Amino acid sequence: MTDHTGKLLRNTLLYLPAQFFPPAVQFATTVAWTYLLDPASYGVVTFVIAAQEITAYIGVTPWSLYVLRFHPRFVESDAERFRLMDNRMALYAALLQVILSAPILATLGAAANGSIFWATAAYLTTRTLLMHYGEWARAEHRIGPYTVAQLIGTGAGAGLSIVAILLLGPFPAVALAAQALGQLVALALLCRQIGIRFRLGKFDTAIFAEVRRYGIPLIFGGVFGWGAGNAIRVLVQYFEGPVALGLMSVGWGLGQRIANVLSMLLTAAAYPLAVGNLERGDRKGALDQVSLSGVLLLAILAPACLGVFLLSKPLTNLLIAESFREATIVILPIAMLAAGLRGLRLHTSDQTMLLLERTDISMRVTIVETMLNLAFCATGLHFAGVYGAALGMLLGTALACIGGFTYSFALLGLPFPPLGHLARILLAAGAMGLVVRLLPEPTSIISLALVVAAGVVSYAALIILAFPACRAILQKQARRFSGAAA
Repeated sequence: MTDHTGKLLRNTLLYLPAQFFPPAVQFATTVAWTYLLDPASYGVVTFVIAAQEITAYIGVTPWSLYVLRFHPRFVESDAERFRLMDNRMALYAALLQVILSAPILATLGAAANGSIFWATAAYLTTRTLLMHYGEWARAEHRIGPYTVAQLIGTGAGAGLSIVAILLLGPFPAVALAAQALGQLVALALLCRQIGIRFRLGKFDTAIFAEVRRYGIPLIFGGVFGWGAGNAIRVLVQYFEGPVALGLMSVGWGLGQRIANVLSMLLTAAAYPLAVGNLERGDRKGALDQVSLSGVLLLAILAPACLGVFLLSKPLTNLLIAESFREATIVILPIAMLAAGLRGLRLHTSDQTMLLLERTDISMRVTIVETMLNLAFCATGLHFAGVYGAALGMLLGTALACIGGFTYSFALLGLPFPPLGHLARILLAAGAMGLVVRLLPEPTSIISLALVVAAGVVSYAALIILAFPACRAILQKQARRFSGAAA
């Protein structure tokens, strides 16, 4: 287990800049947009950004996951054949993003005029291809190019969007087009670094037969999965209108973003390691790697969710524009917990299913989650407005999380984490929450940062004390650093 932990932490540190900086910039950008865009425009921009996940699933995500899972099999003898097939799949994906732009705008009730349509199409296309070739870089363990592309794509897109809004006006098309330009620059650089040439390519029926078996359940699961995380956006837009959607989207979007970032901190490194173990015939080692990743992910998400719950009011009052604050204070911690539970399931239980090629089961779990979320969200919206809708999403996600883990533990052989480990993590998180609660409520950015730092330090100290393996790794790194310094 210590060997698995060491490999995971080492690769996690290498991926950390790409996993932390872009979401931090996105977080700052969405906060800035609350001051630059009215609620209706904010709702349009954030809906298109959220919708990119579903358009990517229809266009290229199953192929991206196939590349990430099976790339090692094609490296030796069929590399050129594999790349030609990739060229063709990327071309199809780009065309689909353009085609799907109109129905996305129609869902919002927005007219698909020239500027908003082409801005949406450009955003979806560049984002989808950048994500796909980022997965290609991960499959080849090209951490450097992957990191550079993520940093440039996010940083340039965010900066250009703010400048463009200030210069050209607070219009959704302006924000989306500027983001697309930044992503295009990053895409060109990434493809050059990993040797991707844009060609027509060649459709390979034999490879596609494997992709179809592996990927079709992922398409259905991805579409329903988007609904599971974003049903609240569609229902609020339909029943309450674009202004309510914009007011709700700040808290829901930020909560989901924070949880998703934390979930990906380990996953970017963990899944390729598990794939490597399985391809070498070590099924037990692969499942142990996934189980360990789940425990470490819980150790990250538990204190984060509690911290957001305790600090939601000062965080919102200090960062978010006044017109969005009332809804954000309530919705942010609910969204964070719902996304945290979903991330824990996706990156542990569902990854076990992907690893063992049981994508059909992953699809079924996601469909059930979507149905539960739609039912509970609609019920909550009817009786308690957007706050009830958010609680309904949380309930449906929690039930799906329980079901997915039960199946993985009972029927797929995913090792159940030691209860002692889980108890120590939750006790450390609770103690951290007590520390945060005893401190004065922050009234400035500096005092907020100090409270957060106090929580982080207290939690980290308790975890190091509670887990000998963590102490051993830190001592080993300290000795290595001391030796290098000497």
